[in-house]
Amino acid sequence: NPILYMSEPGFWTTTDNEAKNLRAYLLKGGLIIFDDFEGDRHWRNLVTQMRRALPDHGFFPIDVTYPIFHSFFDIKALDVPHPLINVTPGYFAMFEDNDPAGRMIALANWNNDLGDYWEWSAEGLYGNDPTNDAYRLGVNYIVYAMTH
Repeated sequence: NPILYMSEPGFWTTTDNEAKNLRAYLLKGGLIIFDDFEGDRHWRNLVTQMRRALPDHGFFPIDVTYPIFHSFFDIKALDVPHPLINVTPGYFAMFEDNDPAGRMIALANWNNDLGDYWEWSAEGLYGNDPTNDAYRLGVNYIVYAMTH
């Protein structure tokens, strides 16, 4: 599985063995995507759990210029709002060898919930434009993971 998707990592806990297995997975070519978490407390938990797996790695803020946002669709702006909460989304990544020029191994959609757009798209709950933009991001994530 080249991609893992984790929803609500603000509540995530990991054992030593799980952290070891996640580290091995990521360093041999995997990508983990974190989504559906908001606020500083949830962010701190994600960072704490990832440090268990990759103590020598940190998250870097990324913007629309990173290759993951251009792997299939050419994303011009990262302006998909959180579907339910008035917060400013942020995108953060970990890279192989802790080098932002290297392969991305973890992506965090902080202060966002792209999965909610995907989950409720058939019902039209959140409108076409943000739902379509959320799908574009998801497709780019998959294409990037399959080609890097």
